Amino acid sequence: MGSKVRGGKHQFEPLSGKVLAACIDVQRQLGTHCMEVDYQRALEIALPKFGVQFEREAEIPIVYDGVEVTKRRVDFKCWDEDDMLLLETKAAQAIRPEDTEQCLLYVTKGNQRVVLLVNFGEKPLRPRRFVNTPTPESAP
Repeated sequence: MGSKVRGGKHQFEPLSGKVLAACIDVQRQLGTHCMEVDYQRALEIALPKFGVQFEREAEIPIVYDGVEVTKRRVDFKCWDEDDMLLLETKAAQAIRPEDTEQCLLYVTKGNQRVVLLVNFGEKPLRPRRFVNTPTPESAP
């Protein structure tokens, strides 16, 4: 389940690899000029082919001081037998700062471990990966 560094190259946990492989397959077949919803519909077909279960438009609680104050919707909540992550999709010429902020909100205030941000409008695909790394004072 953990990620490793081998030969100077980072290896992600298997679930990230499966989700990214599905995203690459979708972009390879659809190209870069579809709408975001088209990529999401294609991912609904592709993710199971790569052994990934998912929930579309999953609600993520946002917590302040231990209390849920609101919820946000993420494009996909993905999981396999070992792990879970969130997938946020875009179909734009470039990632905007607000897209990054949205994923950082999921990781920090939504207490999610891994969030992938994939922009199908970029070629080659350059996914962003946000990881919640516990600080020593937050560790149990």
